[in-house]
Amino acid sequence: MFFFNRSATARFDFGSVGVDMHSHLIPGVDDGAKDVQDSIDLISGLKELGFHHLISTPHTLQDIHPNTSVILKEAFKLLEGKVPDGITMNLSSEYYLDEQFQNQLNANGLLPLVGNKLLVEFSQISKPHDLEEVIFDLGIKGYEVILAHPERYLFFHNNFNYYNRLKEMGVELQVNALSLTEHYGKHIKVVAEKLIEKDMIDFIGTDIHHVKHLEVLKRVPLSKHFTRLIESGLLKNQSLLNS
Repeated sequence: MFFFNRSATARFDFGSVGVDMHSHLIPGVDDGAKDVQDSIDLISGLKELGFHHLISTPHTLQDIHPNTSVILKEAFKLLEGKVPDGITMNLSSEYYLDEQFQNQLNANGLLPLVGNKLLVEFSQISKPHDLEEVIFDLGIKGYEVILAHPERYLFFHNNFNYYNRLKEMGVELQVNALSLTEHYGKHIKVVAEKLIEKDMIDFIGTDIHHVKHLEVLKRVPLSKHFTRLIESGLLKNQSLLNS
């Protein structure tokens, strides 16, 4: 089991966020938690960091993690009765915009977040040619789009104004907490900080996959940009709690 020194938890506090809306905690369905014990270790670590509600968002990714709502719900059941006291959980998915996603969309087979929001991602090295059409179509179908970790899409870095275009289209942006360290590299950190400085971030998520991420996450609340994000009053994580 993975534990923190309880006397140090005040220094590593995500309690001001409370809700982690991007995580990979469901056992055996993607590159996150490998089994139930791994899931519990991650959940316990997130509780120590100050979270009280976790929305797990396993990958749904054609050919690599071809999950369906049925597969994810069955795996989620493996955690029933095992989640630490003081933690509540919900299930959704991080959807890769591919053919499988379109098929599940057309079959009404998605697992949206509260408010019919969908956490989506796509290639980090090449922009989908039909991205705006997909976003428009999702809106027509009654979904709201949250773009996972916008700071990690390299092709946006030299076209920062496209973030403004996404916001104009109603897309909400979710920064990875890990991006406020140099976990993904200095250039990712710089873009994440710029998005925060421009008040463009709507959600923050851990995107946690394994216990090593817990050690990195302990550094995030010490970041001045984390403080700025919290103090901005713009974060919507709490809005994803079940009503």
